[in-house]
Amino acid sequence: MRVRSLKAAAAIAAVGALTLAACGNGNGDEDTNGTGTDTNGAEQDDAASTMPVVIGTTDTVTNIDPAGSYDKPSWNIIYNTYQRLLSVPLGETEPTPDAAEACDWDDEVTYTCTMKSGLMFADGSELTAENVVHSVERQLAIQHSSNGWQLLDGIESVEAPDESTVTFTLSNADATFPYILTTGAAAIVPMSFPGDDLQPNAEVFGSGPYTVETFDATQQIQLGLNENYSGDSELSNSGVILQFYQTESALKQAIEEGDVMVAYRSLAVTDIEDLRENGAERGVQVVVGEGTEINYLVLQVSRPPFDEPAVRQALAQVIDRETIASSVYRDTVTPLYGPIPDGVAGHVPAFDDAYGEPDVDAARALLEDAGVDIPVAFDAWWMPDRYGEEIGDMYGEIQRQLNDSGLFEVSLEQLSWAQYAETFSDQSMDAFDLGWFPDFPDASNYIQPFYGTANIFNNGYSNDEMDELIDTIVTDTDEDARLAAFERASEIAAEDVPIVQLWQRDQIAAVRDGVTGVEETLDPSFIFYYAGVSGATE
Repeated sequence: MRVRSLKAAAAIAAVGALTLAACGNGNGDEDTNGTGTDTNGAEQDDAASTMPVVIGTTDTVTNIDPAGSYDKPSWNIIYNTYQRLLSVPLGETEPTPDAAEACDWDDEVTYTCTMKSGLMFADGSELTAENVVHSVERQLAIQHSSNGWQLLDGIESVEAPDESTVTFTLSNADATFPYILTTGAAAIVPMSFPGDDLQPNAEVFGSGPYTVETFDATQQIQLGLNENYSGDSELSNSGVILQFYQTESALKQAIEEGDVMVAYRSLAVTDIEDLRENGAERGVQVVVGEGTEINYLVLQVSRPPFDEPAVRQALAQVIDRETIASSVYRDTVTPLYGPIPDGVAGHVPAFDDAYGEPDVDAARALLEDAGVDIPVAFDAWWMPDRYGEEIGDMYGEIQRQLNDSGLFEVSLEQLSWAQYAETFSDQSMDAFDLGWFPDFPDASNYIQPFYGTANIFNNGYSNDEMDELIDTIVTDTDEDARLAAFERASEIAAEDVPIVQLWQRDQIAAVRDGVTGVEETLDPSFIFYYAGVSGATE
């Protein structure tokens, strides 16, 4: 079924060979042009195709069944192993056909796609419109606690009148629906995936360029080439090995010693500084791509102490983002003062406008005017295995800032991501940290999931005007009307403070000399496409 099976011995041999020059055609076949052709007719560099790309990370993968995940590390694998009806190509911002031949609106709530013919899954079964129906219906039936299914919650019905046509009927007009079809939640799965339960991670497969060979999210995931792939991606490697590290220091050592070709998410800020200054002599370079990753603190509005708006406003008034960015992150992140990050159309620094510089006296006045007993005690939760090691330092700094104000008594709590993902939306936490990578490149993705009455946090926040603005943001095709709605939504977010934004940052990776294609995939879509990364090293 597969072009090449990445057996454990071969994987170990490939890792050990990373620091060696990749010379000639490793297949033993003569090719005077220095290029080969994969099973889909796509040209591949022979030197690159002789070994898999080895990517080191401290990320945690949860589920790679699309119905069980809503996190970047899992979605990265999903994007590379499944197809969607539409996708956003590298360097672009608009949805284009992937498994679909074409998609268009019949009316404001009816969207029809015509499928490409001849598509197959890795097991050789045909991909048809029936698979799209199955994929959507199982998402909405399973309703996994990761909440990715909520992206599809606006679908009233999905039908396949024939094997090449799929029609979506939406409950309300949604101008962003084509973008939703580009997300991991809309990945197309085989009919063999159960309709009411998740497929085991080691047994998933799709119709994308790669297929899972072995799965151990604590150690290593191996992806081989899907010989039945007939999409548009041109492959520059013979597979991918994802190697997991428990600490950032171990990841840095791995990239310096050549045990991995790419170190992507996450290196410590001190390690990034060191590699920028000294990496060249170790055969490593740091590459940076445009990014709008954000980090934020969600407040449990459904109960005390954060059911009182003055408490939320006082918190926003005290937190010093500039100190967090400079002292904790050494200016590798930028303070974020609004729900939409800077660089995205619709950004407004609403928190800076509303609160200005951190001011303990102003915060005290807010609490006293509302009759709130001081100090206000609450627990703040964070994850040691998510978003980098600096998260712990950041929450130590936030605790210091708030407790030193005399207005708050903060207790810090932590859980692993596996536990956290199942817990944060059950209203048991007073306040909790999360990060966000856009599902698709539109500002609505920073407003609708966070601030609607049915938000992904289930934190009890609801505002009728905000819901109306979200309706405009989602349904109105007039860009000026949408921008005005974004601005007002940002103002309300700062007034109501159900969430306190903390920082945003670019994408950063470290790569071995001679490895190419990494910087190109670090674009605002936040999809790490493995296909374009070359495994050749100097």
